[in-house]
Amino acid sequence: MKRAVLACAVGAAVLIGPGAATAGATGQLRAVPAHGAPRATHPVGEVVSDAALHVRQKPTVHSGVVKVLRPHQRILLNCQKRGGWVDGNPVWYRIQGSNGWVSARFVHNLQPVRPC
Repeated sequence: MKRAVLACAVGAAVLIGPGAATAGATGQLRAVPAHGAPRATHPVGEVVSDAALHVRQKPTVHSGVVKVLRPHQRILLNCQKRGGWVDGNPVWYRIQGSNGWVSARFVHNLQPVRPC
């Protein structure tokens, strides 16, 4: 039975092309990026504010500003946690690489973000 499943999986991968899927030692399929395609290590978010967005030291509007992001800028999100409420939203994202936080009210996560 496992050989039949593996043969079907390999056959499907050949028909679909590179970057489709591969079967591991357990016979379960896992995604494989196409040759040369970078693999995202952190979820991507996009600033949805019409004005510049402040990146804060802590997840609250009362914390100091460490950086400013442009409208529609794409950023990498490290994790999320509850913080100070902003327009009815208590979720804040920790930004990858800047050691700061942005309110989820003004950032649309394009992929799921793990909790901190």
